Amino acid sequence: MGREFNKSRQDAIIKNQKIRAASRRRTATTVIIIFLICALLLTGAAWGTIVFIDANSMRIVVDKSNVGDISISKTADFSSPATVLKMNGPEDISNITYDWILKDELFGKEGDHHGDNYIAYSFFLKNVGDSDILFKSSIVLNYVSKDIERAVRIVIIEDEEKATCYAVPRSDGTPEYIAYDTDDKDTQQPLPLGESKLDALLGTNVTTPFASDEPKDNNITVFESADTFLAVEEVRKYTVLIWLEGSDSDCMDAIIGAKVNFEYNFRVTQVDAIQP
Repeated sequence: MGREFNKSRQDAIIKNQKIRAASRRRTATTVIIIFLICALLLTGAAWGTIVFIDANSMRIVVDKSNVGDISISKTADFSSPATVLKMNGPEDISNITYDWILKDELFGKEGDHHGDNYIAYSFFLKNVGDSDILFKSSIVLNYVSKDIERAVRIVIIEDEEKATCYAVPRSDGTPEYIAYDTDDKDTQQPLPLGESKLDALLGTNVTTPFASDEPKDNNITVFESADTFLAVEEVRKYTVLIWLEGSDSDCMDAIIGAKVNFEYNFRVTQVDAIQP
C-alpha cells in the first residue's frame, strides 16, 4: 500500500513538473509574440514617419532603360551627373497667392531655391549618348491626400524661355486661373498678370489642365510632354515651381496637413532621331 502511495506521489510530481515546464514554454512563447508585435508596430511607426518626412518632395528620374543616353544634374557643369535627383521641399506648405512669389528670383538658379511656402528647384538634362534623340517627360503626383491637388499650382520653366502653369480644372470643367483677386468664389475675378519675366513667359493667366484630375492608385498625372528633340551633348534647363494657391476656392482649411510628393520622369523614345 505504501509503495502504491509513493508511486502515485512520484507520478503526481512528474505530472506537475511537466505542467510547469509547459506553462513556462507558453509564457516564453507569449513574451516572444508580444515582442514581435511591438517590433512590427515600431517598424510601422518608423515607416509612417519616413513617409511623412518624405512628403512635399520630388524625385527627378531618368528611366532605367535610358541610362547611358541622358543624364540629369542640379548644376549646369554636370560635375555630379545622376540618374535620380531628390528634392526636399518645406515640411509644411501654407497657402499663399501667386503675387507673393519672388518671381524674378526664379531665374539663373541651380538646385534648391525654395521661398516661403513654395517649392522652387532647377536642374539640367543632357544628352550623354552618341546619337541625337527624342525624349518625353512627365510629372506624376504620388501620395495625394485631402484633395490637395485641387489647390496646387505647378509651373514648369524650360530653358528660361518658356513657362506653363498646370492646375486641376474647376468643378464645371473649365480651366482654372493661376490666381484670383479674392477667395470669394461668388465675386472673384482672374488676377491679371504682372510685369515679371515669369509673367511674360506664361503669357496668360489661364492654366493648363492636369492630364488626369482623378487619382488612380493614389497617383495623378500632371502632364506628359510630346516628343522633344535633344542633340548629342545638348543641355536643357528645367525649373519647377509649386505652391498652394490661396485664392482658389478649393484651398480650404480641410486640406491643412495634407501631404504630396512628385515624380518628374524622363525617358528616351527614339535614338538616331532627326530634328523636326
